[in-house]
Amino acid sequence: MSILDEPGEPPSPSLTTTSTSQWKKHWFVLTDSSLKYYRDSTAEEADELDGEIDLRSCTDVTEYAVQRNYGFQIHTKDAVYTL
Repeated sequence: MSILDEPGEPPSPSLTTTSTSQWKKHWFVLTDSSLKYYRDSTAEEADELDGEIDLRSCTDVTEYAVQRNYGFQIHTKDAVYTL
């Protein structure tokens, strides 16, 4: 799965992708209370976490228009993550 990375800014609810935004492929692991993401499966085995979305603070999940596949946003108290 991929996550939209917006350099220099925290994830935002904006539906407009800027030219500096880019999709980055990650290895995701769903736990009881979070969605952890790693560079790849090898990084997971080495416990080299790239990031974590705390699902306990999730307030909403919405669709996100993308040209291929399926996009969605996880809204939390602190940020919006586009996947």
